[in-house]
Amino acid sequence: MSKFEHSVKVPTQYKATAKILKAALEKQKSIKTLIFEEKHARVRSLQAVLKHYSDNRGAVDSALEETGLLKENPSLEPCLAKVLVTELIFGRKQLNGDSKPVQTVRSYQEKLQQALSGSGFQKKGRFPHPAVLAEPNPRYVRVNTNLLSLSEALEYLASEEWRRKELSKDAPYPDFLAAVKSLEEDEFMTDMHVEGVLIFHPKWAHYWAAHEFVHSKKFVLQNKATCLAAELLAPPSGSTVLDMCAAPGMKTLHICNVMQNKGRIYAVEQSKERYQAMCNITTEAGCEIVTPILGDALTMNPERCPEVEYILVDPSCSGNGMQNRISVCDEQKDDKRLYKLAGLQIKILSHAMTAFPDVKRIAYCTCSLWKEENEQVVQRCLQLNPSFKLLSCKKALRNKWQNVGDKEYVKIGKNCLYCLPDSDLTDGIFLALFEKRRDGDED
Repeated sequence: MSKFEHSVKVPTQYKATAKILKAALEKQKSIKTLIFEEKHARVRSLQAVLKHYSDNRGAVDSALEETGLLKENPSLEPCLAKVLVTELIFGRKQLNGDSKPVQTVRSYQEKLQQALSGSGFQKKGRFPHPAVLAEPNPRYVRVNTNLLSLSEALEYLASEEWRRKELSKDAPYPDFLAAVKSLEEDEFMTDMHVEGVLIFHPKWAHYWAAHEFVHSKKFVLQNKATCLAAELLAPPSGSTVLDMCAAPGMKTLHICNVMQNKGRIYAVEQSKERYQAMCNITTEAGCEIVTPILGDALTMNPERCPEVEYILVDPSCSGNGMQNRISVCDEQKDDKRLYKLAGLQIKILSHAMTAFPDVKRIAYCTCSLWKEENEQVVQRCLQLNPSFKLLSCKKALRNKWQNVGDKEYVKIGKNCLYCLPDSDLTDGIFLALFEKRRDGDED
């Protein structure tokens, strides 16, 4: 008689997660898109397991091979096995239920842990793989000043016995980076570029994700690199801003903070689901000046969005700069996809430059590190729209930055800015800043 109870069903969350993983591996589809399409109620738990697998897939696949788990159990579906092993070793460290697949993986727990300990697996949960950062970057937490002032945030942290690590105001950027890297576990810093960005030791990533202040939107989990978009656009309080590709709304919220919740922000999103998510975030975060618009950015005009002075263009992109991206296979450069994306990016940025007569400044931002989506888009849009010029992003940050664009793009590369994960301790982001020329302006 079998020691397994065949009638016990595999818990739904494991089956749903395995289904997403299988589709991602076989169809090369985006994990986040697949999660969004999934109707399972516990979407957060699906995402958590898939993120653990993404971060440790080398370790999981190697352990499955070394233990012979799949070879010895040919009826066990491989993607389900990967999900169960990931949850058991890297996730909640336990499995629900007594279905045959769950009991099978449980019976291999000791062998799996031995395989991992002998493979050079690091206690930080990172498998030594060239595509994975050896050390995780810090946890960035931004204060939502709609609901909490910076001074109140600092008072709260002091009351919780966090120690503030301070640098002199004239400290050079390399000294700032060195200070961030050497943060003690009970220390935090305030960012040198973006007011309201707090920096913590990587150990506290999950602590802040579950924190009451994050759930109440007093604090926002936003990578420092993505905060630079609103910082560089710098719309004054009382101005009118258009955020052309606004969902999920984090940059919209930051712009609202920069404007001290005074003025108007038109926030445009084409997807109904993402539009609703943006509405929820901006409402919960106390944004009083956001006008959400469900529609195509390319159809926006001064009739729908009057008196626009500042525009943020943050279009769909390949996303290869994102460090928290959930990826389950080695992604190769896809020239056809980049060509299509760049075509759309040029259309949207050019539309921003031509459709709004009162516009003064435009910030262009991608989470891509490919020149096709960055310098080449900037170059083409300047050719099509000579009434605009590039401003130096580095100068806007008081020259306290290192990574700029490719200088082979004359008068373009040096004025653009890159955030790079290894050197800037952030996500990979590209930024360019345009200004409408006045009569007689030169580059």
